[in-house]
Amino acid sequence: MSLNEKSRQVARTWLPKLAGLFLFDLVWLSAVAGRADWLITTVILVALQVVLAIRSSEFNWTLYIILVLLGLALEATVVAVGILTFSGGFLPVWLILLWLGFVGMLMNTLSGLAGRPLWGALLGIASGPLTYAIGIRLGAAELNSPEWQLWVIYAALWAVYMVLFAWLMPRFVKTAS
Repeated sequence: MSLNEKSRQVARTWLPKLAGLFLFDLVWLSAVAGRADWLITTVILVALQVVLAIRSSEFNWTLYIILVLLGLALEATVVAVGILTFSGGFLPVWLILLWLGFVGMLMNTLSGLAGRPLWGALLGIASGPLTYAIGIRLGAAELNSPEWQLWVIYAALWAVYMVLFAWLMPRFVKTAS
């Protein structure tokens, strides 16, 4: 394989993953900072995120739906036990859209975590609670308990969520890395 062919192969592999990560940053910003005011923008960005994920070889509709439902169950659990309250209701539309976009990004950009539950757990612990802490500061949610509880509970829930992703991905997608 020539250097030029290798460069094209690397670009075909990594450009969609990087694009998915950047696009999800826009989805997150639109959903969390804009909430109800930016719903149309969020819907468009989520649609682009899902299309990008579908174009990747790692996409599977059944897994996508399972992961979205697991994410919404995670949110419902935290709200039900009173850790926080989301702006806009129990599970507001912007939050549902955020999960639709996140799972699209997850299946594309983070497909390399398939079969690697420890790495998934570490990523969940490191990044999960941080996004909620930032979202609270942007007014997307109200914290109803001490902040340390948010960090501990979301770290645990996100670790479990990402382990499930790492375990489920290779069972639904045979081409996962």
